[in-house]
Amino acid sequence: MNFFKRATISILRRPGKTVILLVLVFILGTIIAGAISVRGAINNTDANLRSRMQPIVSVSFDAVAWEESIDWSTVGEDENIWLQQPHLMPSHVREIAELPYVSFYDYMIVSSLQSFEVEQYIPDELDIHFGGMEGEPQWFNLRGTSSTELVQIDQGMIDLVQGDQFDANELIPGADRSVAIVSTGFANANNLSLNSTFTLYNFVMFPDEQGEIWGWGADWWVDENIYERVGMEFEIIGLFDIPIDSDQDQDQGQGRVSNDDWQRMDNLNNIYVPNWAIEDVARRTLAAQISVFNTVDVDMPEWLAQAPGANEDEEHQVLSLFVLEDPAYMDEFRAAAEPLLPEYHSVEDLSSAFDDIASSMETMQTLANGILYVSIGATLLILSLLITLFLRDRRYEMGVYLALGEKKGRIVSQILMEVVVTALVGITLAVFTGHFMSGLISQNMLREELAAQANQNDDEWHWTVFDQLGIPTDDMSIDDMMAAYDISLSIEVVGFFYVIGLGAVVLSTLAPVIYVMALNPKKVLM
Repeated sequence: MNFFKRATISILRRPGKTVILLVLVFILGTIIAGAISVRGAINNTDANLRSRMQPIVSVSFDAVAWEESIDWSTVGEDENIWLQQPHLMPSHVREIAELPYVSFYDYMIVSSLQSFEVEQYIPDELDIHFGGMEGEPQWFNLRGTSSTELVQIDQGMIDLVQGDQFDANELIPGADRSVAIVSTGFANANNLSLNSTFTLYNFVMFPDEQGEIWGWGADWWVDENIYERVGMEFEIIGLFDIPIDSDQDQDQGQGRVSNDDWQRMDNLNNIYVPNWAIEDVARRTLAAQISVFNTVDVDMPEWLAQAPGANEDEEHQVLSLFVLEDPAYMDEFRAAAEPLLPEYHSVEDLSSAFDDIASSMETMQTLANGILYVSIGATLLILSLLITLFLRDRRYEMGVYLALGEKKGRIVSQILMEVVVTALVGITLAVFTGHFMSGLISQNMLREELAAQANQNDDEWHWTVFDQLGIPTDDMSIDDMMAAYDISLSIEVVGFFYVIGLGAVVLSTLAPVIYVMALNPKKVLM
């Protein structure tokens, strides 16, 4: 009788031991299958989130790392170390834009201008006084562009509700008019409309005795302290609005003011203008600041004397924005782009929108890995002891086989056959049970973790380079994150489970095999 037939008979004639082995493999396999299902779900969810993420990237500067790299003991008292800070220039952006992963790019200069006449737009739900103390000007964020297509509009982050985007002639330095795209809220707050004009300024102040040209309070912002108003008149050619998602609608309906409301207000006060307009105001402001020190008996500060940007041919530092062909290119783009960047600069994407679920999944990943490793170890230990105990009861049977001339290798094969066939049934049942149970448990855990993080982060403001660009980076809602959580079975997950499960079972027979190999038929049968 060959070993295969003996293995089959042994399984059928020992139903009690077979069932015990089957139940143990099923229980341990269910735990292993659950852990593997969670690992697979995390990989699926990460892929889902990346596919949903808008393929927009920018470049951020790590100011903390740069400051930590400086040996401050060697910096002279009068030395302005900040002038040595590395900056991103248009030449860097153009070089990166040549990479094959980029479908569109733009570089932007951002600035702030002031006005006593123009007001910030404040939504009704934010009942605040904004823009400084009474008597001070209000500040406005200008977002420059060199493109006829604003990425914010193209990617659906803002909606152009009236008017047009910039045309090529309006983006050329020295154009016959300076134009702007503003929000409908800003326009309504200032009784403006399409083709209306408004003026913003840089107020160049007389320096005080210490050479300071900045101050606070209504007493500072008076006509006799103002040396020159460096301004530019802008004509409105387009009006935009920002869509409100369902979660924001619900929050506003409940009277809640969230971080999204503040960020939305900030973005609705952004003013989009050509880059050349910001450069022009910056150059004239710098010239006026230098001029005012030539009219007073106060030493000009070093930062002003060495300030870059007075030369029209000199590049200004910029913010960058790239749209990739596909979100899947993100890692390849980062690897190719970062060597081309100035020191302490790195590529940043919009993945911060799902930071909460990424953190929660990392916690679950750690937990799943721990359960997987412990359950594999338990499987090896428990099955090894169980199979060894079963074989001790069959010592006489094994001795007979050996006495009749059966090779030890065929006896080992018979044992493996008995164990593997039984384990295969248990593992097949466990893969579905473990997947179902892990789905229920992991989804509940993830939702609770996300809810806890949402409460913890409710009052936090996450400032990124995209806020400077005027690109909303609203966090995903819990429902959106849960919708991305995909714990469906795949061929790869099932295959990996069978490899791990059967591998653990086979390894569990190592101790019994050693036991069989050490059997002496004469001692067994005597």
